Amino acid sequence: MKRKSVLFALMSLALFTGCSSSSTTTTENSDKELKSMENGYSVIKRSDYPNDMIEYGEGEKAFLVYHSDTQSDVESFISEYEKLTGDTAPEFAGNMIIAKSGTKHSGGHGIAVESVKDTGRYTEVTLNLSTPGEGCITTQALTNPYLIVALLDDYKEVTFIEKNITVDCD
Repeated sequence: MKRKSVLFALMSLALFTGCSSSSTTTTENSDKELKSMENGYSVIKRSDYPNDMIEYGEGEKAFLVYHSDTQSDVESFISEYEKLTGDTAPEFAGNMIIAKSGTKHSGGHGIAVESVKDTGRYTEVTLNLSTPGEGCITTQALTNPYLIVALLDDYKEVTFIEKNITVDCD
């Protein structure tokens, strides 16, 4: 009987925690993201939960680009960054991207940079939007995954390629 209680408690814990929120800052980047600085971009922050979930509770998917050489873009970036993170926005030179996957009704969703390519005329950013597969245990909560990326010293027009990926948890 005691064994069943412990097993039930562990399964309940897994169910309620599901996929955890991840918040990444420049000091906590993975090796892949640190190497990405060599490719001209850096992941500044990533999270499943915006600071102001009331405002972003029914958020739409959006890929936003802010240019440091346009004052209105800098002001818009500062405002959006501070609403999303609750932190002071960093200064930047080049382009800054805020990519939001939109409101999801469970955990386990994510957004990540696959690649950044200079095509000569513009910068092409490929984003992977992940969704939990059938066998995934996820938390039942509203999430709104977002990613903030700096394109270092890049002032070109930015285009996006979106790849939808289903995560296999089996």
